[in-house]
Amino acid sequence: MISGAADADPAEALARACREDLAARAGNDWELYRKWGQSRESVTTPTRRSESLRREEGWAARWWEEGAPRFASGSDAGGLRRAIAQAAHTRVMPSPPPRWPLGRSSPKVADVPLEPPPEIWEDLTRQLSAESRGEALLTQLTLRRGRTTERIENGAGLDVSQTFQWTDGVAGAVGRRGARACEARLVFRCEDEPDCAPVARRLADRAILPLSGEGSPFPRGEWLLDPSVAAAVLAGIAPLFTADRPPRWLNRARFAAPAITILDDATADAGFDGEGTPTRRVALVDQGELTGRLFDLRSAASAGERSTGHGVRPSYRVPPAAGPRRLFLETDAGARPLDLLPSVRRGLFASALTAPPRIDLASDAFDVEFTGIVVVAGRAQRPVASARARGRLSQLFRRVVSVATDRQFFPAPFLTGAPTVLIERADFE
Repeated sequence: MISGAADADPAEALARACREDLAARAGNDWELYRKWGQSRESVTTPTRRSESLRREEGWAARWWEEGAPRFASGSDAGGLRRAIAQAAHTRVMPSPPPRWPLGRSSPKVADVPLEPPPEIWEDLTRQLSAESRGEALLTQLTLRRGRTTERIENGAGLDVSQTFQWTDGVAGAVGRRGARACEARLVFRCEDEPDCAPVARRLADRAILPLSGEGSPFPRGEWLLDPSVAAAVLAGIAPLFTADRPPRWLNRARFAAPAITILDDATADAGFDGEGTPTRRVALVDQGELTGRLFDLRSAASAGERSTGHGVRPSYRVPPAAGPRRLFLETDAGARPLDLLPSVRRGLFASALTAPPRIDLASDAFDVEFTGIVVVAGRAQRPVASARARGRLSQLFRRVVSVATDRQFFPAPFLTGAPTVLIERADFE
């Protein structure tokens, strides 16, 4: 029985009612998820600046009733209780419940004011002008600083909570050269405070390089990938690490070159995943060999395994599913970025994407459109307005010659980290 002091809190009283509803329907096979947070956003243009404050609350429940899984969600506890009653009438294929995680932590959350986003408009404007030699102009900057708290309980006794904070943004620019113009947009996320230098460089590349009007001068050669491009390609193959059945072309022992080690480790971000399973480091590719897989509770139960702590909730409105949380290429044995350049005899440096990579895992194919720089005998020659690299995924990762030590993380929408990557051969258009 919950004390009168707890009942005095309306939210806790409603949570108690939800727990009682779920226990009556599912015994111990239930899970209650709560999320609440706020964000402060600033939008700046050359002529104005505006700020806004947003708040969000979400409730979700998952339970096994009559041998079948059920899910319900609502924007408050009352809405969740109504959704639970409605979901009980939905016909669902039976499946066994998962092995629920155990553990307890204090659900107390520090109620401290959320600071506004930092003021970086002038700094980014100045650095963008320097990077583009005055040919690019910052047109809009949206910055958002947010804080989110999650609490997860289940019928096995789990009661854990965590709070995390982030800063992200979207920068827009226009590049001009004579009568030609190009609009560019860059999404970025910051671990701490925003670093304007890499944002300015990538935004300048996207706004200026397409104005050169030049294409690739040769049909094949070495391919040097900027960390942002390498991260986008890595994010594109992420479904391989959660698939029940890998594609037929995949060779586990020779998935990639020995230079490639891929990990997923969100321990720096959160103590547990969206199901309350403790976060841990998972090796997915070890020196070119595919060695691991990411599991949530349901996929682990189906495979006879334990969850790896990768139950991901894109929103409280949908059930958790297995997915990457912080996927990255290991770089401990990498080279300095500048040391990769002399290895390029005749090739292209992919500086920025001009379209999302097209990755077809079933057909073993990739298609990457980018803008960049022609490199001959280790020296940059001229810009490339538009180029395309096509080929087979099974060959792409085996052709990685070296990775650098300049790993950076990008939202994809999960965090994906990659360094500069050198591929010994690629086909260009």
